[in-house]
Amino acid sequence: MERDSSEIILCIQDLNVKIGSSHILKNFDFQISKKEIHALVGESGSGKSTFASTVLGLLNEEASVTWKKFHIFSQDIPSGDFSLWKNWRGKRISLIPQTAAIGLHPFLSIGSQIMEYFSLIQPELANQETGIRLLKEFGLSDPDAAWKARPHQLSGGERQRILILLSVYSGAELILADEPTSALDPITGKSILDLLKSRVKDLGAGLLFISHDLSSARELADTITVMRSGEKLETVKKLGSWDPHLEYSRKLFTLDENPA
Repeated sequence: MERDSSEIILCIQDLNVKIGSSHILKNFDFQISKKEIHALVGESGSGKSTFASTVLGLLNEEASVTWKKFHIFSQDIPSGDFSLWKNWRGKRISLIPQTAAIGLHPFLSIGSQIMEYFSLIQPELANQETGIRLLKEFGLSDPDAAWKARPHQLSGGERQRILILLSVYSGAELILADEPTSALDPITGKSILDLLKSRVKDLGAGLLFISHDLSSARELADTITVMRSGEKLETVKKLGSWDPHLEYSRKLFTLDENPA
């Protein structure tokens, strides 16, 4: 069934990214809607991170980028024009990085970082009472202590929960999660992905989940796009179960179901 156009957050057609003579992305198509979790999977070098950088408007200056259509937030963007992204990053588009080392200042308390972050983009959330309530909501066992703590005093799972909290409650319509649980043990990672899934759906955002871990993608996503060598091989919707059509995709899904 076709999506109502008002539900579509991002629709890209024929995206091409080159660095020198090397094609990093070739004729790439992608679409994501409100409340949809769309995973990008593929081997290293397949173009996943380049696509994420494109959506964030953070491509390398040496990159040459063109597209036939780039429709985002109900606007059609001229080919190669990223001038609007400076107004969108952190507000309408948010990133959950791989590790807290990227997202949290090591010497400042968690509370001061939450206050500073929300004071810039969601002032109504920039108070201690709300911050502690959100820490509790995101599974911090002692939110009062976490509020006062420095990042190194918390576990990796707790730090990642805080990064997800900040991204989800930024008010962003499109959230990118780039291997957000790769540094965590499987049990902690699964609980965090479950939390992320429920909050994204509740708040009506779209989530672009980038991972080499097909098992997590299958568990989390509504839609999976399989990439190889900078190209989209196919997009698979979860209709009760996953049913990829191409042999390469079927092998990936089979390997995931029957790991060595």
